[in-house]
Amino acid sequence: MNEFIFISRQPIFDASEKIIGYQLLFLEDPSNQESPPNTLRSSARLIANTYNNFGIRQVLSNKLAFIPVSIDALVSDFLDLLPPDNIVLEIYPSNIRITELLATLKNLKEKKYRFSLHNFSFSPELLPLFKMASYASYDIQNNSLETISREIRQIQHLPIQRIIRNIQGYQEFKELHEKEPLFNLFQSTNLAPPETQTMKRMDPSTMRIMQLFNLVMSEAEFNVIEESFKHDVALCYSLLCYLNSAGFGMPYKVESIRSALMMMGYDFLWRWLSLLIFAGTDIHAGQRVLLNTALIRGRMMELLGQHSLTKKDGDRLFITGVFSMIDALTGIPLEQVLANLNLPEDVTQALLTNQGTYAPYLALVLCFEKNDIQTAKTLCNTLAINLNEVTAHHLAAIEWARKLS
Repeated sequence: MNEFIFISRQPIFDASEKIIGYQLLFLEDPSNQESPPNTLRSSARLIANTYNNFGIRQVLSNKLAFIPVSIDALVSDFLDLLPPDNIVLEIYPSNIRITELLATLKNLKEKKYRFSLHNFSFSPELLPLFKMASYASYDIQNNSLETISREIRQIQHLPIQRIIRNIQGYQEFKELHEKEPLFNLFQSTNLAPPETQTMKRMDPSTMRIMQLFNLVMSEAEFNVIEESFKHDVALCYSLLCYLNSAGFGMPYKVESIRSALMMMGYDFLWRWLSLLIFAGTDIHAGQRVLLNTALIRGRMMELLGQHSLTKKDGDRLFITGVFSMIDALTGIPLEQVLANLNLPEDVTQALLTNQGTYAPYLALVLCFEKNDIQTAKTLCNTLAINLNEVTAHHLAAIEWARKLS
């Protein structure tokens, strides 16, 4: 059987909803989704090789990487391949000899590595271990809040950051946030507002952008699109400033909307306008993570489509991924938002009913957010894509979204 690697990236926030790092899960066994690699061989091969070969240094964006490791991996030479400046080694409870483990951690700490203890129950015997650690994490879905709070109070006097994991939604995050200083850091893949608002109205500027988006998607004549642009001076200014910015690298100055349309074409315009729909939304810090996730979804789906679909399908896969989070970002039900957008039927079908040509691609992308390796393997077989290639596309999409931001 061919070996494969599956990488799941789970963001970790501080109290202000700023990302401080990611938990990276490197998996090859679909039956082992919640535990670290359980042998030295799997730890070394999955973590060291993946870290270097898949370019994870770039996608971390100078954030911390929380990496689960087996106990025997802590004494192996492969850790020398990992840069200690942004690595936090996660240790899980197991049958350990505390004296030997402390000696190992002391040696690694001298090399500037940091440690996190995951779901450890405090006892006086383990006090030296907690003093050595920089982080302690607790899973809110596997432990009651009362149990976790009791554990944290026993270590609250120590200079150790406390992470609460697997938070389900923004409301739970806010409730836990109010319990500071028990919790310093929070992990959740979904910081959307607690509910959408059925009667919420879009602001006029967003509606104008959507109208332009519809014109571009229907490939209206350039003079029609140009005339529509002229009704929004701020939008004209934004487009020309963007094209003439140093980062865009145009060889000469673009001075009119018509020149911009002729030069960039429909593909550029609908991508730019789709991002502006989100940019015009008033979002909190946590939702910026959702926006980043939407961009990753779109780019990853587009890359996946290159294996067997057309360029036009790839464009539509990008739209599907990007708009899959528009309800969470706007606070408006998905059906209501899509009613204002002239999207292809396959895109609408995938978003509203999880059916059609593009639905399996969206489902595969979601597997990487949910850490669902078994479903990912099944979808890869359905789409005739190698899981290692999908992992590479995932990391490439993360890097693309990072540069875009």
